[in-house]
Amino acid sequence: MTVLAVSTGQAILAWIGLALLLVVALVVLNLLMATLRPVREIDRYAGHILEAGVGIATNLDDVDELVKTHALATAVPGLAVAYLTKLGLVRP
Repeated sequence: MTVLAVSTGQAILAWIGLALLLVVALVVLNLLMATLRPVREIDRYAGHILEAGVGIATNLDDVDELVKTHALATAVPGLAVAYLTKLGLVRP
């Protein structure tokens, strides 16, 4: 008996099996695509959130400079009075 020597019943069952395999493969592919759509959407949202977070962090990088700016600004009135006193425009 060779590989090509199959009965008609076996050939019909083989074709039915192949057809069922195709149907199952299509159902699995459809389920996979239905799962991948939300995953891609979530990934896209996560990318937007990451981009916004990096933008916020970039804008907050110079917050430490505010302390220096505050210290310099509070020193200005005293320095201005000292300068004007030295010029003789203001009495001590």
